[in-house]
Amino acid sequence: MAAFAAGCGGNTTVTVVDDPPLESAFEAVLDQEQERTLGDLAQAADLQREEWDRMYYFRVPLLMSEVNRILDTSGVVWEGLPTVGAEGMIVFMSEGRVVHAVVDRSPALALSGFATADSVVRPDTSGGLEKVGVEAKGR
Repeated sequence: MAAFAAGCGGNTTVTVVDDPPLESAFEAVLDQEQERTLGDLAQAADLQREEWDRMYYFRVPLLMSEVNRILDTSGVVWEGLPTVGAEGMIVFMSEGRVVHAVVDRSPALALSGFATADSVVRPDTSGGLEKVGVEAKGR
C-alpha cells in the first residue's frame, strides 16, 4: 500500500511503492495469453481490501505537476516517482483520493485515460513490443 502523510499547509504525501503481486498478475496476462478484468487482477494481487474505483497509468518520464493535473490532486507530493529502470506508475484512486501508487517495472501497460474494475486486460503485441493493454473507461 502506498504511504500517505499530511504535510505542511495541508499537502498530502504519496509514496510510490513496489508491488510484486500486482506486477505478477499483469505478467500472467502475457504469459497465459488470456483476457481478464482489472478487478480480477487486483483481487489476485490482494487489492480487494482497498476500495478503489479508477486506475490510471503514467509512462516514464513523468512530472509530479502533470500527475497532479491529470488526477486533480493539487498539492500532492509524490515520493519515489519512477525513473530509469521502470516502465511507469500505476495509481489506484477512490472518489478522487489516491489509495495505492505502484512502480511498474514490467510488463509495460497501455492505457489512455482511466480503467475500472470491469475494464478488460489483454496481451498487446502491437508494434512488436510486449505490453498489457487495459481498456479505458474514460479520460
